[in-house]
Amino acid sequence: MSRKLGLLCSALVLAASVAAGSASADPVSSLIGGNCGTTSTPFAQWNDSASYYLAGNGSFESAGGWTFTGGAAVVAGNEPFYVHGKQDHSALLLPAGSTATSAQLCFGLLNPGLRFFAASPSGSGVVHVQFIASGLLGSLTTLDGGNVTVGKAWAPTAKLGTALSQLNTLVGAKSISIKLTAVSGSVEVDDLYIDPFLAR
Repeated sequence: MSRKLGLLCSALVLAASVAAGSASADPVSSLIGGNCGTTSTPFAQWNDSASYYLAGNGSFESAGGWTFTGGAAVVAGNEPFYVHGKQDHSALLLPAGSTATSAQLCFGLLNPGLRFFAASPSGSGVVHVQFIASGLLGSLTTLDGGNVTVGKAWAPTAKLGTALSQLNTLVGAKSISIKLTAVSGSVEVDDLYIDPFLAR
């Protein structure tokens, strides 16, 4: 048996044991999506009671931890619901064709969910979301989270995720980066949260 096949089999056995609830130690909790930081319910007023953690600098009060292309930048302004805090005063601007990619974020065995607030200064726009996962074997996998159509007024997006993320985790993915691409129109993004479990 090759080394890579052996590692894959080991990962599959571990995943099966986690799914069966056979262990509850901290390392296992980390694998299934725990220990990702303080959680809250920022979308409760939109009938979403799931617990989320704020992605690293997901409030866009600075550009730290994000890589921008095509004119993407942190600008003055904030989503009007102030779910992260009344003191916030900035958001991410994505002109058409630009991208913003996060640093690596906590990620576990179960499907991650992603949700944020968005508005389009141009009246309408589309943001494409991708999950970039690095695996135990050193490979990078880009998983499609789908497109978000954005209107002029600030609003929370639907929860985005990808069922393929479980398959990627079975080969050892423990973190992901989020890549946002403005496909059309200009889009502002703010307060980007992750639900590390998505489906419960």
